[in-house]
Amino acid sequence: MKPTAVQFGAGNIGRGFLAQLFYESGLEVVFVDVADAVVDALNERRAYPIHIVGPGAETVSIEGVRAVHGRDRVRVAGEIARAQIVCTAVGANALPQVAPALAAGLLARHKSSGQPVNILLCENLHDAAALLRGAVAEHLPAKDREAVLEKTGFVQAVVSRMVPVQTEAERAADKLAIRVEAYKRLPVDADAVVGTLPEIRGIEPVTHFTAHVERKLYTHNCAHAALGYLGHAAGYVYGYEALRDPKIGRRVHAIMEETGQALIRKHGFAPEEHAAHVADLLHRFDNAELKDTCRRLARDPLRKLAPDDRLIGAARLCEAQQVPPRELAYAIAAALRYEDSEDPSACALQALRREQGLAATLQRVCGVAPGEPLATRIEAAMENGHGL
Repeated sequence: MKPTAVQFGAGNIGRGFLAQLFYESGLEVVFVDVADAVVDALNERRAYPIHIVGPGAETVSIEGVRAVHGRDRVRVAGEIARAQIVCTAVGANALPQVAPALAAGLLARHKSSGQPVNILLCENLHDAAALLRGAVAEHLPAKDREAVLEKTGFVQAVVSRMVPVQTEAERAADKLAIRVEAYKRLPVDADAVVGTLPEIRGIEPVTHFTAHVERKLYTHNCAHAALGYLGHAAGYVYGYEALRDPKIGRRVHAIMEETGQALIRKHGFAPEEHAAHVADLLHRFDNAELKDTCRRLARDPLRKLAPDDRLIGAARLCEAQQVPPRELAYAIAAALRYEDSEDPSACALQALRREQGLAATLQRVCGVAPGEPLATRIEAAMENGHGL
């Protein structure tokens, strides 16, 4: 039988990124999902297209796929028991929900082949590996728990391929087709691997993984959010339009300069390599064919303004490395002003500002206390508009 990759989550990242890596590496992709329409369509068609847009544009057909419904725990366990690799891209909140099926499959594997297996965690959550390992452990029999866990790698990955939300028209035309950029590198935590990983195109085991996680969060995610908030404030629909505004483009680049200095000081990235990384990101942000909207980049400001997330976390990193977060303060101010009647998070943020004021909002949402230097910078940026 053809070697398999079990992919939990047949959404944008699972279907639009990870399946391509597995398919191009000669693996049969077995999706596990709870969306009936998607599961049925994958099993009926056994293939779907990925439309790569912008530089390197082409249509890639992912063929020979199949799907198992997530509620069919017996079948899911059987797939895990014989898989070469397992991967999740289900969203942080859903991770505990896949733990019972994972535990059943890992136990079946332990009792049959006894071969180790690695689970790639493609989740936007800093401690996803520890969370899932703990949840799986709770569903394993005590007598087998340690033996199973010793043979299982919970391996976090840094997902950077940009996959915009598909429009209603796109979904109506083809519920499986997906539009993505060409970028397809997937750094993973080399130190968490148990045994050896199969040869999979695009997967790059790296040491000092925390450095790569922080670079993704405080370079890619931070700049993308800043672009969304600044672009929305200036009335742009798409991120690439905002980036092409000279004032916004300069500010986003300056933000990446600030975080870059801090990351280089903390983690020792080579300045030339980091500069090339930033240039590549800006080039990718400018991909008009992705049609990535400022609203998507800005959505859920309460999460993006949290103390350890992409904006405040980046500012704290800069402060810790003696890099003044001057430009970041303007991005944070734009995020604090962000309004979208269809975004519950944005509505809650503005309600909090109206009811309790800026200082209390900074403390409650961002963990920034009144009177500290970062609060002073943000308040000045708020008073100065967007400073563009």
